[in-house]
Amino acid sequence: MGTIAVALVLALVGSVLIFTTFVGGGEGDPSATPTPNPTTSPSAGPSGDPGTKTGTVRPEPGPEEVACGAEVPQGALRPKPQFNAPAQVIQDGSAYTATFETSCGDIVVELLADTAPETVNSFVFLAQEGYFDGTRIHRLDTSIDVIQGGDPVGEGTSGPGYTVPDELAGGETYGPGVFAMANSGSPNSGGSQFFLITGNNGHRLDANPAYTIFGTVIEGLTVAREIQALPIQDPDAAAAGDISGQQPAQAVYIEKVTIEVSGEQ
Repeated sequence: MGTIAVALVLALVGSVLIFTTFVGGGEGDPSATPTPNPTTSPSAGPSGDPGTKTGTVRPEPGPEEVACGAEVPQGALRPKPQFNAPAQVIQDGSAYTATFETSCGDIVVELLADTAPETVNSFVFLAQEGYFDGTRIHRLDTSIDVIQGGDPVGEGTSGPGYTVPDELAGGETYGPGVFAMANSGSPNSGGSQFFLITGNNGHRLDANPAYTIFGTVIEGLTVAREIQALPIQDPDAAAAGDISGQQPAQAVYIEKVTIEVSGEQ
């Protein structure tokens, strides 16, 4: 990804990490080292009410072989919508969980609507629109124990057409099971790309707590670790700082994301 204006960059302990994430338009620094960052493709400007579609982007085909003996889900190459802004879909007093059905099994995330309401609202809105269904995990970075997804194109270069503000308390820590929003390296540049921490190397991000934490894995962390352990397409390129080399060698699909609500008013 490198110098492409859609890469996502993180400053880690003693180094900057380039991290393609799931947001809607960001810039990346190819000279950096491993990091979780998103890219956004903001729309020309707000038009209509929040939730209004402004166009589509077309996914890139993934590797022919699918991980864990799975198959390519229907609609994987169907164009994904862009929006001017997320509609308001979450409600005060309600709790939200997201179940990711992946090529390698299910991962269940408790969403933190109390501490990151705008990020959770955007994620729930996109999930309810089927935005993540058929997308791929596009980055595996063992240096920071991250698996990253949420890009409608599948290469870490796109997002939903809008950005969401940071929701940082200060002193965030990125341990196993953390579910966070990627960004472009600039404030308030999150979108649809997210990352999940599978191990203790995630704490390398603690030195630059710039990523909104908006969920916690409550089931399926072993599935995420199985995905993390898959081979990547080009280890040499990845080691040289080209994050496109961190694409899984076998396609890992998010077949469907289902939102469950409890305590809804």
